[in-house]
Amino acid sequence: MRRSILFAVVALPGVLACQSGVSTEEAVASISDADYLSKISVIADDSMRGRANLSPEITKTAEWVASQFQADGLKPGGDDGTFIQHYTIERSKLDFEASSIQVTGGPALELGEDMNFGRGAGSGTVTGGVVLVVGTPDSSQAFPAEQVSGKHVIFIPAAAAPETARQRVRIPPGLADAAPASVITVDRNSDEDWSAAVDRTREQIQSRPPWGSGTGMASFTIREGSLTSLLAAKGISGAALRPGARMVVREVPGLEMTITTATQDLGSFTQPNTVGILEGSDPQLKNEYLVFSGHMDHIGVGRPNAQGDSINNGADDDGSGTIAVVELAEAFSMLKNRPARSIIFLTVSGEEAGLWGSRYFSEHPVVPLDQIVADLNADMISRNAPDSIVVIGKEHSDLGTTMNRVNQEHPELNLTAADDIWPEQNFYRRSDHFNFARRGVPILFFFCGTHEDYHQPSDEVSRMDISKATRTTKLLFYLGMEVADAAQRPQWNPESRAEIVDNGGIGGR
Repeated sequence: MRRSILFAVVALPGVLACQSGVSTEEAVASISDADYLSKISVIADDSMRGRANLSPEITKTAEWVASQFQADGLKPGGDDGTFIQHYTIERSKLDFEASSIQVTGGPALELGEDMNFGRGAGSGTVTGGVVLVVGTPDSSQAFPAEQVSGKHVIFIPAAAAPETARQRVRIPPGLADAAPASVITVDRNSDEDWSAAVDRTREQIQSRPPWGSGTGMASFTIREGSLTSLLAAKGISGAALRPGARMVVREVPGLEMTITTATQDLGSFTQPNTVGILEGSDPQLKNEYLVFSGHMDHIGVGRPNAQGDSINNGADDDGSGTIAVVELAEAFSMLKNRPARSIIFLTVSGEEAGLWGSRYFSEHPVVPLDQIVADLNADMISRNAPDSIVVIGKEHSDLGTTMNRVNQEHPELNLTAADDIWPEQNFYRRSDHFNFARRGVPILFFFCGTHEDYHQPSDEVSRMDISKATRTTKLLFYLGMEVADAAQRPQWNPESRAEIVDNGGIGGR
C-alpha cells in the first residue's frame, strides 16, 4: 500500500504541468533535488532487490518507469501500444556429465579436474590444434590472427602478485576477432579456490540473448599443473611458458583438442525496455529523434557484506541514470514550446549482462534507425567530484563541440563537462550508448567514474550526491534542447566513423 501511494505522488507533477505548459526555465526547475530523491528512493529501495535481470523486480522497475511516462503524457513506444518493449532470453545450464574433452597427441584432460568452463561456452563441439599465447601484446604489436584462427588458444598471462592472484584476466585485444576455436586461460589458484569455481560453474545459469553469446568464442580455464603436464609431453618446458616483455605466439605441433559442450535447456524468459516518445513541433524535423538512455538493471542480491547487507541496490549504477531519463521526460513534457525534433526516452534492461536491452533496441528500433540523430546516455552520474561529470565520446562527433559550448553557457550549474580521463579503460564500449554508436548514431556518455561502492551493497541512495545528479540532468536537458532544435543533425568525425561504425568498434571490451 505504501508503495502504491508513493507511485501516485511521484506521478502527479508531470500530470499537472502538462495541462498548461511552462517556460524552459520552469521546466528545468522541475528537475529538483527533492523530486530526484523521491524517485531514486523508489527504484533503489531494498524492496527492488537490486533490480536483477530476469527477476520480477526488473519488470516492476520497468512498469514504474512506464507509469511515469504515462503520467507525463508521452506516446507509448513499446509493444502493442504499451510503453514496454520485450525481448526474449533463453536460459540453460552446463551439463558436465554430457560434456567432454578429447586430446590427440597428449595426456587426457577431464572437465572439473583439469579444465573448467568459462564465458561463452554454448552447446556444440569444437576441434582444432593448440596455440600458446604467452604474454600480452604491447601497443606496437599487431595480433597475428592467421596463427590462431580455428585453434584452441591457451593464453598465459604474467603471474599475478599473491594478493591479486584472483584478478580478472584480460584477453589480448584482437583475439576474439581472430575466430579461435576457443580461448583457454591458465588458472593459478589454490585447490580450494579451483573446487569452489567448478562448483559455481556447475550451478550457474547461462542466459543467451536473441543474437547468441555475442562473442561467438567459447572460453575455458585450465589448471597450471595440468597445462604443464600437457605441454611436457610435447617437449615444452616451464621456462618457455614464462611471459617476457613481448607477446610470443607458438603453435604446439601434433597436439589437437576436441571439446564437446552440452547444456540443459531451462526455457525462455522475457526482459523489458521502457520507451516513451515526445513528438516534436516541427512538421519535418519531428520525424527525426533524439534518444536519452539509461539502464534500469543492476546485479541483484549477493553475498552479505560486513554489515550483513546482501542487496546491491545500484543507486548510482544505474539508478542515477534511470532517474535522469525519468526527470528529463517530465521536464520536456512540461514545455509550452516543444523542441523541433521528437525525443525518445529509453530505459533498458540487460546492461549488466552484456548490453542486452540497448542492443535489442538498436536492432529493433521503434522508429527507423537512420532517423535517430543522437543518443545521450547517462550511466552513473551521482558520485565522485561534485563539480565535474565526465562526458565520453566528445572527440568522435560534433556533439563534443556542442556539449562544450552548452556547458560554457550554463555556469550556474557549477559543473564541468570533462573529457574522458580513463581512455585506457575503454569505457566507450562499456555502456548502452555503444550499441547506438556501432550502428552509426553519434553519442555522448555521461559518467562519474567507478568508486569503492561499485557493484557493492553499499551503492546506496545515502551515498549519492543528489545535487550532482540533478545538475548533470539539467546539463543533459540543455544539451538535448540544443540538439533537438538544431537545423542540422549531429555529424561524425570521418575518422571516428570509419573506426567505430565501418570497422566494428574501437579497442577491446
